[in-house]
Amino acid sequence: MPEPAPVDLLDVISFVRVVETGGIANAAARLGIAKSIVSRRISRLEKVLGAQLLIRTPRGTTLTDVGRKYHARAGGGLAELELAREVVNKLTSEISGLLRIQVQTAFGDFVLAPLLAEFAMLHPRIQLDISFEDRRVDMSAEAYDLAIKPGTDSDLTLITRKLAKVRWVVIASPAYLDTQGRPSKPSDMNAHKAMLHVQDTGNWRFQGAHGWEHVRMNSEFRTDNGQMLLAAARAGLGVTVVPRFMVEGPLMRGELEVVLPAFPHEGADLQIFMPPARSDIARVRALVNFLYEKIDREI
Repeated sequence: MPEPAPVDLLDVISFVRVVETGGIANAAARLGIAKSIVSRRISRLEKVLGAQLLIRTPRGTTLTDVGRKYHARAGGGLAELELAREVVNKLTSEISGLLRIQVQTAFGDFVLAPLLAEFAMLHPRIQLDISFEDRRVDMSAEAYDLAIKPGTDSDLTLITRKLAKVRWVVIASPAYLDTQGRPSKPSDMNAHKAMLHVQDTGNWRFQGAHGWEHVRMNSEFRTDNGQMLLAAARAGLGVTVVPRFMVEGPLMRGELEVVLPAFPHEGADLQIFMPPARSDIARVRALVNFLYEKIDREI
């Protein structure tokens, strides 16, 4: 048995508006279309349904018994659709509800934690669920609203917005450099022990007077934790590269020293990643705008 022909929602809307307003002319005015279009839509609906819904007379229109019963159902269905739209409008305009965030650990620890606390104070109707971790997550499958981390993401469906430029520095302890020597140019780095984050490929780039210089660093020390890299550097185990914001204090206290200050290490963009379906939700927009207001364009 063949499937029945599909009903066009615009035809149903036209029919319901005719019943509500008492005539085709009134319905056309409410819908902002020509009377002839409303009339054609009603005729098309009746043809698809195989039943007459309206009796047209010079004085207006009246419902048939079938039309009355159809309107009772169709009108209720359209009312439910209107309620559904109101629910969506509320979700996309009201700053409330659950907000799930993944934050790169070092940035979260040193920069974002106090800002998220401030954001929570400003918006008490938002429930924050924050994960500080460096692993790559499937944002849609794990229901994250947004992620904040440096670099790129292999999921090209995500909306990406640059939040800030992150300055990276190569650091070591003064004691280590006193014994192993202070490099004067990028190629000198080959003689030094490197401690790498697990996401660091070891291909370090330094900006010199004549462009970028590449150095391939080998390492027997890897970790997924920035604090571990700092502890190892303080202990004199070698050189490592970290975001500048992580080491402002230790540098001022003389616990660590910038290596090759005349050759800046390649930076990275701190990015916000969002599934497309999340980007228009009011609470997500509110957090993104808040971060843009609070975070410098270079950190």
